[in-house]
Amino acid sequence: MTISKPLAKRRALRALAEGARATLDLLADVSGRSPRLLRLEAEREGWQIDETPLVDLEARLSVLGAALLDQIEAAVRRGIEEGRFDKTEIDSMTALARSIEKVGEIMRPLVVAKEKKKDEDLAVMLDRINERIIELAQQLARKMVEEGDRQ
Repeated sequence: MTISKPLAKRRALRALAEGARATLDLLADVSGRSPRLLRLEAEREGWQIDETPLVDLEARLSVLGAALLDQIEAAVRRGIEEGRFDKTEIDSMTALARSIEKVGEIMRPLVVAKEKKKDEDLAVMLDRINERIIELAQQLARKMVEEGDRQ
């Protein structure tokens, strides 16, 4: 099922207004242009658009954190075996850990906002389902009352 262009434009415009990242797909929907042609123009003109999904960034940070933990563990083992610790190595790992932590702090509000939007959309959908269930229950009750009156 394809979405009509006016509906796609409205959804993309709202997403951008509510803080969604300006991906080429969203920009194509808002402008009514072909994603392929817009991508070609962006590449030709050197647009700075980050197409990496936020979820991927969290996973990438987790991978970096795990790799850094492996390095820290190896450095601790070496330090214990040698009876001394390499201050330069410890300082660089500390700086890396702070960098990973800082990126996580910067990205977390964006991920939370995206999750909140999904929750809100789910709540709206569940409300619609609930309303429909109530309508159907009322129709069934009316029908049962009518059939009971006929008997």
